[in-house]
Amino acid sequence: MKRFLFLSVILSVIFLNSAFSQTVGFSYFFPKYGHFSNPVAPVNFSLPIKAGNFFQISPGIGMYNIGGMSMAGFPEIYNSKRALIGPFQSLELTLLPAVVLPFKSVKIYFVGGVFGFFGFNQKLIQGEFNNMMSEANNYSSFDSQADYKNNGFGCGYIYGIKLSFKVNKKTWGYIGANYYTGSQLIKINGSYIATTDAATISTGNFNFSESGLMYQGLQISIGAILK
Repeated sequence: MKRFLFLSVILSVIFLNSAFSQTVGFSYFFPKYGHFSNPVAPVNFSLPIKAGNFFQISPGIGMYNIGGMSMAGFPEIYNSKRALIGPFQSLELTLLPAVVLPFKSVKIYFVGGVFGFFGFNQKLIQGEFNNMMSEANNYSSFDSQADYKNNGFGCGYIYGIKLSFKVNKKTWGYIGANYYTGSQLIKINGSYIATTDAATISTGNFNFSESGLMYQGLQISIGAILK
C-alpha cells in the first residue's frame, strides 16, 4: 500500500491533462482521543484531475502540527484512549478519488482514498503513559524510562464528503469533512520503578512490540479551487 500511494501520487502529477485545476486550503484535524491539530504553512495543496464531469482524482500534500494522538496495540488491561504521542509534525500525502454530482453553481463530492504520512519529532507523553501503566497495575506511583522510535511512516484510508460552490468564473470555494483511519507502528520498551499503596517498591521492564499510533479522527477543510 505504501508503494502504491506514492507511485500513484507521482504518476498523477506527471500525467496532468487539460482538466487541471489546483486546490489550496486549510485543514484542521481532530484526532480520536487526542488533541486538536492545525495545519502548517503553506497550507494544504492538491491537484484535482478530472475524468469527465462525474469523477476526479486528487493527489495532495499537507503538513500538520499534531497536538496529541492516542495509541493502540496494548494488552486489554491498559486504557490507551488518551493522548500518548505528541506534539509532533506530520507530512501527509493523499490520493483521493471522488464521485462528483455537478449542478450549475454547486458540486458535491463523495470521497474515498488512501493517505501516507511521516511523523517528525514524535514524543511519548510520559505523564499520560505513566498514568496508563499505573492504573492498569494498581500502583500508587509509577516512573519509567521508555525507549521508542521518534520518527516513522504510517498509512491508512480516508472517506468523506465535500461541497464546492461557485464564486466567479475561475474560482470556487469549498468546505469538506473527511474521516481518517490509519496507523503507525511504534514499539515501546523500557524499565520502571513503582510503589504500591503498602509502600512496596517494585521494579521491572516492559515491552510492547505491537503498540502503534492511531492516526484516526475527523478533518475539517475549507479553501478555494482555482481553475
